[in-house]
Amino acid sequence: MKNTDEGVSPVVGVMLMLSVTVIIAAIVSAAAGGLSGSEKKAPSAILDVHFYDNRSYGSFSTHTMTIEHISGNALQTKDLGITTYFRNESGQMIKGSLQEEKAVLGNSAWSDFGTGIYSGVLFINDQDRFGPPLHRSDAGYKSLFGNASAVLMAGDILVTPAQFCGPSQPHKNPGLNYILNFDTTDPANGYRAGAVITVKIVHIPSRQVIFDKDVVVV
Repeated sequence: MKNTDEGVSPVVGVMLMLSVTVIIAAIVSAAAGGLSGSEKKAPSAILDVHFYDNRSYGSFSTHTMTIEHISGNALQTKDLGITTYFRNESGQMIKGSLQEEKAVLGNSAWSDFGTGIYSGVLFINDQDRFGPPLHRSDAGYKSLFGNASAVLMAGDILVTPAQFCGPSQPHKNPGLNYILNFDTTDPANGYRAGAVITVKIVHIPSRQVIFDKDVVVV
């Protein structure tokens, strides 16, 4: 009987290929598992956004908006990004946004929110927890949207500084104008009751949208 090695090499080759395939599959699986484990999970929260045409503040009224945390997980405002879309009277789509700490200046005609005084574009309206929302500095106060201490919890409301935009004229709301990226008191822009503003709120670490809605101005 004659010994032969014919056919051995192909078998070894196939075995090597299978081994390499198994090793590569294990590496890919481990890498994918590591990536999925490091993914950020978006918090679960129910929010409600309102825009007002002329909300009364006693002796004056002005345009404003609110973001209310109805229920769910606490939200670090420093982890949130807000984007708005509004089509003005001429058909132009105007995009506004707010991310990180931003402050706006007051007006010399306003008694509390005067020259050299700052307020947040948005801030959590809870003075017992955070103290006064008006400051002589443009950053670093705890209630300001984007501040590490500004944690939005169920029952909290983010507001623009509308309550301080008076009593004397003008009643422009610098916080609302900043976030929408246009002057709401200019009739050419068409901000009025019945107008529609699209609002998207994104949880930045997870890149997940936690609020996306067409909001009607009331």
